[in-house]
Amino acid sequence: MNKSEGFSLLELVVVLGIVGLLTTVALPAYQRNIQSGARAEGQRLLLQVAAEQERFYASHHSYSISASPMSAPAPMSLMSEGGLYEVTVAACVDGTIANCFLATATPVGTQADDICGVLTLSSTGLKTAVGGGVRDCWR
Repeated sequence: MNKSEGFSLLELVVVLGIVGLLTTVALPAYQRNIQSGARAEGQRLLLQVAAEQERFYASHHSYSISASPMSAPAPMSLMSEGGLYEVTVAACVDGTIANCFLATATPVGTQADDICGVLTLSSTGLKTAVGGGVRDCWR
């Protein structure tokens, strides 16, 4: 009686094909999920910057172009904890820094491929996302 052990070449090719197919489908979905989770880091920093701008406004009756105006020295930009977003502050489009601001979180590194792209938060609470809808990007 001939007893064969192991896998045939055909069985091995079929298994490798299935693994390859699963990888091509699952990997992009996994990366989008990771980027969506990391987006919360940029949103959290934007909210932190906005809160600090409001505290500064309460004391000085004007906003600041510094991303952290209560710090000494006041930095012009802040990096998020994981280094995935850089936040800057500027005057809003239709006003001056004295009466309104626009905080912008620019994705950096691997997060730069995120579909939502640049996130913004204004002094009026208006949230935007350059690459995607606000509903999808600001959950």
